[in-house]
Amino acid sequence: MSSSGPYSFALRPKWIAGHVIVIVAVVVFVAMGMWQLRRLSDRQDFNERLTSRTTEAEIPIVEALERYGPSQESLELRVVTATGTYAPQEETILLARSYNGVSGHHVVTPLYLGGGRAIMVDRGWVPIDLDQPGLEEFAPPRGQVVVTGALRKTEVRASFGAAIPADGFVTRVPRVDVERLDRQVEADLLPVYVQLLKQNPAQTGDLPRLVPLPEPSEGSHRGYAVQWFLFAGVAAIGYPILLRRTARAE
Repeated sequence: MSSSGPYSFALRPKWIAGHVIVIVAVVVFVAMGMWQLRRLSDRQDFNERLTSRTTEAEIPIVEALERYGPSQESLELRVVTATGTYAPQEETILLARSYNGVSGHHVVTPLYLGGGRAIMVDRGWVPIDLDQPGLEEFAPPRGQVVVTGALRKTEVRASFGAAIPADGFVTRVPRVDVERLDRQVEADLLPVYVQLLKQNPAQTGDLPRLVPLPEPSEGSHRGYAVQWFLFAGVAAIGYPILLRRTARAE
């Protein structure tokens, strides 16, 4: 570009800074759009598993482990039955979970299966003021119970997720981290947990309220991806137009 040509202004420091900003913005916008497309693909894969696996006949959890284990990916969303005894003295409150738009928590209780093994069971939702485990308001049935539910993968900490203390008995957690909970449950926990769908005998009171499995949905990822790509397009097309108009004005 000639220093005396119509676009010579574009070599001035403030314009060079503008070039850099626009280039960085386009790269970021495209990257965000691609990230949303990857999330869409992950959601579509989850929807496929959800639809196919939850319509299969329920099977005993031991059989599921033998047939599909130990991979959590192959176990996720399989509907299983398990017979055991709840240990409410070792249950934990899963914080900040809403139900029909109402804030609350979930109650997660170990179910002892025998043979030194147990599995965590998400028994459902309770109001936000019931934030301590072991309360009579949501006590599980006593004695032997047959639960039916969907297997879910252990939850891992996100980049900015809340940390769980490494030691001690935690009574409230931000996620179902099976590996962490295994440190405070006397039996050996299975690597997945159960989202309860029904049990026999049934819960005697109204709490916890059973939480249904999510409905297949792609969410807003496609729309967000389109928005990011539009932002990239506006920057990539609009900035050269600005340069051309400025050159004419000069």
